[in-house]
Amino acid sequence: MRRRAFIAVAGALCTTRAMAQGAAMQDLMPVFWDVFDRHAAADTNAHALAIRDAFFVPQIAAYRAAGIGRVDLAQWLVAFMPMAPEVRRLSLAFPSRWRAHAARFALALPDAAPASVTVLPSFFWFDARVRVLPDGPALFIGPDSVVRVHGQNADLAILLDHESFHLYHHQVNPSLVLPGGDPLWLGIWKEGLAVQACAMLHPGASRQEVLLGDAALAAIDAGLLRRVAREVLPLLGATGGEARARYLSYGYVRDIPARSGYALGFAIAARLAERRGLDLPSLARLPAAEVEIMLRDEATTLAG
Repeated sequence: MRRRAFIAVAGALCTTRAMAQGAAMQDLMPVFWDVFDRHAAADTNAHALAIRDAFFVPQIAAYRAAGIGRVDLAQWLVAFMPMAPEVRRLSLAFPSRWRAHAARFALALPDAAPASVTVLPSFFWFDARVRVLPDGPALFIGPDSVVRVHGQNADLAILLDHESFHLYHHQVNPSLVLPGGDPLWLGIWKEGLAVQACAMLHPGASRQEVLLGDAALAAIDAGLLRRVAREVLPLLGATGGEARARYLSYGYVRDIPARSGYALGFAIAARLAERRGLDLPSLARLPAAEVEIMLRDEATTLAG
């Protein structure tokens, strides 16, 4: 029986030296492309096995830190091959695009601290993700998923601002780290405030643009928002995966748009910003205990 190239990340969360140093960018894409190209003539399964053994296993610490779980690499390769040229173009350009973004973000929020950034194939687990590691928050970028989700010639400005605001939010507000993980209300607040941050940083952007290009989210009207608010009220304390999947996960496919919690959180953050006259640094520093009360009150109002 032929070996099949599965990867499954397990074990304690750990960080690499580059992550611990904070400001460093760890770009694993050149190492990936070297392995990818050297074995490109092999059949799909042999190619996948080579990527697993020569790339993934040596970089296991980064994948543990990124929170990536089980992947069928052969299946991923089949989907990845047609988009590989565009992913390569993006990954080659990303370091300079990140530096330009970081400089612009620092002008808008000068109290933002440098943070570690790791660029790696996410095997379609995420386009971009912030993880709170023992040494602080860190950003992971998956160029393969960026191309898959956002298409060719993706405009990264709002996506990177969204994720950079997550980094900033955790840097300036340690109350966001709760024992037992994020309850649903906190996930809705974090995502909604990141969308509101993009709206404030890009005042000319459309609703769809600040909602990460998601047309279904942008189309949520007052009636659907009322329904979502009514649904989440009894679930706001939930920490389980099912509630988070329904309201915060990209891949959710059922009776409401995926990530509808982003739209609800955005509406709540925008209401608070307007009524209280709060700027981004002030919104980011609202204590979690205070946010929970305000979010429940606002969701109750939106629920009608």
